[in-house]
Parts: sequence; structure tokens; C-alpha cells
Amino acid sequence: MKRKVGSMGETVISAFLFLLAVLPAWGSTPAVAADAWPVKPVELINPFAAGAAADIQARKLAEIISRDLGQPMVVRNVTGAGGAIAYNEVHRAQPDGYTLIWYSGAINTLAARKQIAFDYRDFVPIAGIGAEPVCIAVAKDAPWKNIKEFIAYVKKNPGKVTIGNSGMGSVTHMVPLAMAAKAGLRVIHVPFGSGIAVASLMGGKIQASSQHPAEVFSQVKAGEVRILAVSGSKRIGIWPDVPTLEESGIDLEFDQWRGIAAPKGTPKAVVDKLAPLVKKAVESKEWIEFASSVGSTPQYRDPAAFGAFVAKVDQYTREIMGNAGLLKK
Repeated sequence: MKRKVGSMGETVISAFLFLLAVLPAWGSTPAVAADAWPVKPVELINPFAAGAAADIQARKLAEIISRDLGQPMVVRNVTGAGGAIAYNEVHRAQPDGYTLIWYSGAINTLAARKQIAFDYRDFVPIAGIGAEPVCIAVAKDAPWKNIKEFIAYVKKNPGKVTIGNSGMGSVTHMVPLAMAAKAGLRVIHVPFGSGIAVASLMGGKIQASSQHPAEVFSQVKAGEVRILAVSGSKRIGIWPDVPTLEESGIDLEFDQWRGIAAPKGTPKAVVDKLAPLVKKAVESKEWIEFASSVGSTPQYRDPAAFGAFVAKVDQYTREIMGNAGLLKK
């Protein structure tokens, strides 16, 4: 009997010693996994439709990054609810560096309108890649030759002019909202998908459309659409003769920013490895030429700077939406 007790005691002690030996290894598993990252393809979830301005940029950037990443970065479109479905999927994803979000101003507007139950603080910023303005477009036969004439007309016809956008709460909605507030205008905002808004503009169903340059580039080139102004801090290369809103006397600068982020809790080692690869891609001649061709301005922001930037834009977005009565509390 005593021998049996002794054997059990020895077994317990041996088991305890084994646990002491393996616990440090278990505790280091996340770090080891992060150091080895990536060992399989990395998904970049794109909240926007295939072929849209955001999509063509995401795919090009992923292609360039993949060359140095060691694994493919694969873009997957998850559309619906203004981007909420995509953000929810990434928010719920395992924070292991294999599910990323093609990050943009949608995180600010979705959170402000309570379409998602979280905000930018629930994501780890990896890198900012730049921004593109919103342009105010009109049909080729519109009577307004510039944004000043358009604004003067709107003031004389309050509540009668329609401006289309890509969707309620989108950045293309924010710009005309802010423009109307700054200039004292009353307009009718009409939410569409981006392609529908442009078609409606050319079909004469709306007077103007607020869109990203890539969405209307081919129509402008074909002479079907004219651009009155862009919302960025400076003119863009594809339309050097088109002034900014600020140049036209409207104190407004509001770009669509873009970048890459990961679920909260993603290992720092993953961020530290990916951010320099994004920087290399964004600063490459290939990306600069491509981005410029679709009206985007490349600008790399490191994780800390990118996080601070998104927080600042979030506050500004909430101010605009609050003034327009769109902020949900």
C-alpha cells in the first residue's frame, strides 16, 4: 500500500515538473508564430465592390507587397451595408496577421452612424498609403463652368439641386455635406452606388455627383462629364486645370484616406514586419505612377502616425455628421 502511495506521489511530482518545463514554451508560442509570419497567404478584406476605385488600388498594392512578403497577399471583396459587413468580419477574425482590412474613412462614418458596434480603436494601424480627393462632377452640357457658378446657382435655388453620392455616410456624401454647410447651401443628397450615380448624372436625373476620380475618369476623358472642383489640399495630376474647393473660396479639405489595418491584438512582430514592406511598395516608382494615374496621392504613414491621423479624421467626421444630423448617439 505504501509503495502504491509513493508511486502516485512520484507521478504527481513528475507531472508537476513536466508542466514547469513546458509552460515557458507555451507562453512563447504567439511570439514564435509572429516571428515566422507569414507561413500562408494573407487576406486583405476589401469592403468595396470589384472594379471600384478602392478595389483596383487594393489589388495593385497587394501585388507589389506580395513580391517581398514571402506569401501572396490576396484581396477578397466583402461588400454590403456600406462596408459594415467587411469590418465586422475582420473585427471578429483571429488576430494572427492573416486577416487584414483595406482601411479607409468608412471606419469613421460607420462608427459615427452606429452601423458597427466598435470604432477605429478596435483595429491595429499598420500603414497609411495615401489619399484621394472627392470631385464634384457635372454632365458635359451643364451650364456651370466652375464651382463658383454652381454654388451661386444653388443659392438661388435652395432645396432644388440634387447631388448624387456613393452611399449614405460615405466620404462622397461627407464632402457635399460639408461643402453645403461651409457655403450655406441647401441641396438634396441622393445616395447611390458609385456606378449608378455617374449613370444618373449623364442621364440628367441629378444635377451633380460627388465621386472619387477613378469612378469618373473614363467619362471625363470621353467628354461626357466635367469636373468643377476637387476636395483635396492640392490639384491632382490627371486634372491639373481643376481647382480645389479651397482655391475656389470654400474652406474645406476632405480626402478619402486609405491604408491597411489588422484586428486588435495582432502581434507587434507582424506589424513590424509588414509596415516596412508597405512603405517600400508605396514609395516605389510603380505604385506612384499607378496611384497618380487614378487620381490618388501616395503618402506612407507609419503605424503610430497612421493611428494618430485616423483618430483626428474620426473627430472631424463626427463634427460634420453632427452638424448634418447624421450622428447617432
